[in-house]
Amino acid sequence: MYALAKAKDELANYLSNLLGVDKEKVLNSIEYPTKEQIADLALPLPSVTKNFNVEVKEYKGRLIKEVWRDGVFINAKLNYKELLKEIFTNFSEDYGIIKTEKPLRIIVEHTSANPIHPLHIGHLRNSILGDTLARMLKARGHNVNVRFYVNDSGRQVALLIYGLSKLGYPEPSKEDKKDQWLGLIYAMTNVILEIKKINEELKTITNDSEYKEKIARRDELLISASELSKRNQDYFNTLSEQIMNDKDPEGEISKIIENYEKGNEEIKKIVRKYVNYALEGFKESLEKLHITFDNFDYESDLLWNNEVKLVLDFALTSTAKIDYKGTVALDLQNYIDDDIRKEVRLPKGLEIPPLVLMRSDGTSLYTVRDIAYTIYKFKQFNADEVINVIAEQQSIPQMQLRAALYILGWRKFATNLIHFSYGMVTLQGMKMSGRLGKYISLDEVYDKVAEAVKAKIEEKKGILDNLNEIVNSAIRYTIVSVSANKPVSFDVKRVANFEENSGPYLQYTYARAYNILAKSTDILDISKIDETELKDEKRIILLSIAKFPDVFISSVDYLQPEVLTVFLRRLADVFNSWYDKERVIQEPNESKRITRLFIVKGVETVLRNGLNTLGIASLTRM
Repeated sequence: MYALAKAKDELANYLSNLLGVDKEKVLNSIEYPTKEQIADLALPLPSVTKNFNVEVKEYKGRLIKEVWRDGVFINAKLNYKELLKEIFTNFSEDYGIIKTEKPLRIIVEHTSANPIHPLHIGHLRNSILGDTLARMLKARGHNVNVRFYVNDSGRQVALLIYGLSKLGYPEPSKEDKKDQWLGLIYAMTNVILEIKKINEELKTITNDSEYKEKIARRDELLISASELSKRNQDYFNTLSEQIMNDKDPEGEISKIIENYEKGNEEIKKIVRKYVNYALEGFKESLEKLHITFDNFDYESDLLWNNEVKLVLDFALTSTAKIDYKGTVALDLQNYIDDDIRKEVRLPKGLEIPPLVLMRSDGTSLYTVRDIAYTIYKFKQFNADEVINVIAEQQSIPQMQLRAALYILGWRKFATNLIHFSYGMVTLQGMKMSGRLGKYISLDEVYDKVAEAVKAKIEEKKGILDNLNEIVNSAIRYTIVSVSANKPVSFDVKRVANFEENSGPYLQYTYARAYNILAKSTDILDISKIDETELKDEKRIILLSIAKFPDVFISSVDYLQPEVLTVFLRRLADVFNSWYDKERVIQEPNESKRITRLFIVKGVETVLRNGLNTLGIASLTRM
């Protein structure tokens, strides 16, 4: 049991006897006061009892120094000397990283971008949040498996293959990054197809306003086409000639989809080759941010192994099956009551649309594939939980997925499937469209931040040896420091700030603490501390060190990396404020110096372990 847990336990023992209330109830209700100068711990009486006629007698314990009544609160002050001794007597390098008593097998699926163009800033938040959650859960002691779902069976991939076929299935040059090369071909193919479609529609339109609307849309596409053609004129000319002369492009695209879903050997080789080219590019980009995967799961495998068909056949026998707009669907609204809604986390009163099972031509939809893939994830890893990191725009489909799993009998999977939802991330002044080839790739974001960070390091006459780690911290911090349900506006200048509220700032603070300890020749002897030193900023820092295990547990168990990030930033702020005013190594009084070195040691360890949990390197030189 860590120091602050012992202090809370001590306080809970006293208060449960005083109030005649169950100790666990008291323990779970103890909180940190918002005004730290008033008290260190507090119990709001309404949370445990209706009897407020409580007289708090004088109390002195080991870790609890003082207890008193203040309105509806019972407050407590800690014994700071005993707290410091409790923390540092058996202090370990992994301090604060508390392992769970009930480790789970957890799958985290994230990124899962369509393999048709490079990862862009829109994927950045998904990738970093998913990777951070996986790291945190592993640090907590869970068995975590990280997966990437490869959407290789849909229209978008078929459209890319259609474009590649018109170019004679070319190979990228050695200079081309494969995912960027594919993204250009995809965008060219899509733009040309859209122009062709509008040209044909214009021949039959008689409505004047609709005609003008189509012309305006075509003009936009022509501008995009002009920009794309400059990037590879030969490709564009060939695609334009081939597609414009194609009598039935949609028929060809549908044929690619059909043949691939059926497992035609020739088309399988072609599609898999180019899809894997895209994945090579993804891996190269994500490795810059230390993001890797345990497994890549192909949607097509679920089709070829008949796992989708088995789910579809089973769903078609369900009593919830209905006819819906000319298709077959599951009625979710009328087959889930309020108790089920609560169990699978569906908002009360929200109408859940039917889940369409198949197209009118009999082919399966991605919704059925999502059911099959969810079952596969739970069974293949024998998972206790599956966390899908998916944008908030997919909230309804994720609700439909949980409801469908429950109705079809996979109730355990439905209740243990977690949608980790997040808001969008934007780069200031940029509107993106993958279809038109208008996006800022993840590689470009990385390079822009690297350029800004390098300039900052050179300005401060720092070293460039750890440039990549500083860039990683700058990007990661920007993403994880914001609550997932809030949007992120990405500003390169703010991201690369070394002074405050940034990843590099935390790394700089860690390096500062590390080098104080590295220069010290003192042996840290707990018997030599000076209790009078534990006041003002040093008291706040000591309390923060004590709270770190609690913050770590809460941040992981509630999947809130921003809680840990904000905590580390506040600790860094107080530490830097204190260190700018008070000497440590140069302090002539040995007891004061030793006490201050213990404080620095605590900050160094908490920052290192906190940063490492978030996937940020703790640097000793900057």
